[in-house]
Amino acid sequence: METEGTRARIIATTVELMEAQGYHATGLNQILHQSAAPKGSLYHHFPGGKEELAAEAVSAAGQAVTHELDALIGEGTDLDRALSLLTSFFRERLQTSHFQKGCPLATVTLEMAAISDPVQHASRASYHAWLARLEHLLIASGCEPARAPTRALFALSAIEGALLLCQAERSTRPLEQVMEELRLLFEGDTKAP
Repeated sequence: METEGTRARIIATTVELMEAQGYHATGLNQILHQSAAPKGSLYHHFPGGKEELAAEAVSAAGQAVTHELDALIGEGTDLDRALSLLTSFFRERLQTSHFQKGCPLATVTLEMAAISDPVQHASRASYHAWLARLEHLLIASGCEPARAPTRALFALSAIEGALLLCQAERSTRPLEQVMEELRLLFEGDTKAP
């Protein structure tokens, strides 16, 4: 159905634009132009306007990373291999975008989560999905289940910070250093007694 194709194009375009330039710098006319969507389609698909569209874009970006995490750290992937794959995934995102793409949620979350309930809910749901994947990986690798939630939160926070520093420095070195430190930290948690 064409209307669903139009809706999907609008969301995909919004993800790209808001990740690169943020919520406030992304205009509705720019989204419509770049998605080649008819002018009336925006409010047809997103009657809540730009805020609703931003929340949908955050959800879509979060789901895309969740699917990528599922593919990278699926069943049977050991922790060392998973960290290596995650490093490669984010390194490629950073390098191929000339350091415009780090975490697809960070820019909009920083701008809008404190003032927009829909964006905050979408951001929280995405981050919780990522934390669940990391917790599962840690437990499967031998981490004590009671420690896994805190370790996953620490890992996600460290990776988020590293991605921001990579963009600030236009270098993947912060990501590589953080991932190596996580590997060393978790090695102690996951070794069999």
